[in-house]
Amino acid sequence: MINRKKAPKVNNLFDIDYLLPERWTLKNGIDVWGINAGSQELVKIDFMFDAGTWYQSKNLVAGMTNMFLNQGTERFSAQQIAEIFDFRGAYLQLSADQQFGNVTILTLNKYLPEILDVTADIIKRPVFPEKEVKTQIAKKRQTFIIENNKVKTMSQKKFSRVLFGEYHPYANTNTIGDYEKFGRADLVDFHSRQYTSSGCKIIVAGLYNESLKKWLETYFGEDEWGKTEASGQPEFEIVPSKQMEHFIEKNDAVQSAIRMGRLFPNRTHPDFFGLNILITLLGGFFGSRLMMNIREDKGYTYGIGAGIFTLPKAAYLSIMTEVGAGVCKSALDEIYKEISKLQNELVPAHELEIVRNYLLGETLRSFDGIFAMSGSLKTLVESDLDYSHYDNFVKTIRTIRAEDLMQLAQKYLQKDDIYEVVAGKQ
Repeated sequence: MINRKKAPKVNNLFDIDYLLPERWTLKNGIDVWGINAGSQELVKIDFMFDAGTWYQSKNLVAGMTNMFLNQGTERFSAQQIAEIFDFRGAYLQLSADQQFGNVTILTLNKYLPEILDVTADIIKRPVFPEKEVKTQIAKKRQTFIIENNKVKTMSQKKFSRVLFGEYHPYANTNTIGDYEKFGRADLVDFHSRQYTSSGCKIIVAGLYNESLKKWLETYFGEDEWGKTEASGQPEFEIVPSKQMEHFIEKNDAVQSAIRMGRLFPNRTHPDFFGLNILITLLGGFFGSRLMMNIREDKGYTYGIGAGIFTLPKAAYLSIMTEVGAGVCKSALDEIYKEISKLQNELVPAHELEIVRNYLLGETLRSFDGIFAMSGSLKTLVESDLDYSHYDNFVKTIRTIRAEDLMQLAQKYLQKDDIYEVVAGKQ
């Protein structure tokens, strides 16, 4: 019988063994990274394009273009695409964020040629059927109305505009009127400009052989596709709000949504790793100080978290929670109390050790299995980094001192530098 009163032994985590990817280039210049490992005859392939909101000239266009890629092509209807993937047990995922438009497939190796054939058509030759576009725009508009009536959505949207400015692509500036301002022609134009061989990167993970390289070359590498002229990398100035406190009133709100934070150094900055540890301690896991105080002790919320959100061209701290409308002011006060403690009191050795072990375990988990490795590699490709990024993070986790954390808190968590956005009731 296991003695439940005795804690299990904690083993020290030593070096993390990375399986470094191979890299090659298709004839038309597309870079490919491949992690060849695993025990199953299947492969995951991520196609990444410079097709996020950074590149759109109208709100919503980047996301809607990505969403419609599998809704019919020159050779296949939407139903045929779904049937081809389903019959072969394959998987297709479409996603778009601030920087990238992504097409991800997962398939058994024996079906790879057929799945790549269809995927190539999805990426290169979608037709954006007019009727379906209008139907989906109407559905998305209705969903937008519902979501934008929630206090957590109100606070998050306002928080992004406060940090980056009203016209920055990293800010969520979508409005109900945007659904009337674009149509099929905008999707076709955005696709032709951004889903191109010149703006494509490919990440492969799984147990593959040389035939995969041949098929990638056949379907994606033989010729340039999409508009051959470079669309260019647009530049945008970050213009943070001069006002530090923002309140959005919603009289019928039962809860108030709180978003607090500021712009932070990104992955290339020498303070980034130490700040990750500091913010994890503050609110980055279930045993964090904010959770212990505001959830466990005060009972103001079901959950509260803090994290550093990284983007290719920026990073920011966000502290997020929803609390009862009557305790919003008290919750804000408690958050600042926890920040003040980090600035003025050294973190106890046992608490720092807990955070070290947690972060080392999370880092190890990000390389546990071939698809986790693929996700970690994708992070590096998106940020133009190499595996020394993870080595340096592990080194910092092991060596950082309580004094270092206090100095970082004093430098980056000054109350006057932190934006507050509250939606609901104060």
